Amino acid sequence: MADIYDFFLAINLRELPDAEVAELRWHLGLGPQPEDLTIPIDFSEVIVGADGEPAVVQTPEAQLAQRGPAWRIGGALFSALERRENGGWALTARQELHPDYYDHVDPLLEWLGARADYEHTAYVGYERWYEDTEIERLLVIEDHKILRR
Repeated sequence: MADIYDFFLAINLRELPDAEVAELRWHLGLGPQPEDLTIPIDFSEVIVGADGEPAVVQTPEAQLAQRGPAWRIGGALFSALERRENGGWALTARQELHPDYYDHVDPLLEWLGARADYEHTAYVGYERWYEDTEIERLLVIEDHKILRR
């Protein structure tokens, strides 16, 4: 048994500056890591050095970049970011997520919600425990925030 969730997100975003698009593309596994990361995700990790002393290091990791066959949920893992005809961006991602990684994924979702192109509440995805046949939590955009319901 594993604590893996089927995570699906399909969201429209407003127009974004080039630097934000580059960083988002990195998080989706679609481009290289930019030199400057501005999405507020805490990538700090405590490691024990050769001297036995703990040290805090930054270990940036793309958050929605899994690709290929899924390990537990079936189907394929992917992320896509496409320019929309009327401006802005269309983002779709299907990933396998472990709850331990929500501390990194949630700040990205908050950042995406603030850039969402919706005037009203809208369904934008779901989370489902990999063994369940029903969706456990819906992801909705409301007041430029992605909420779990």
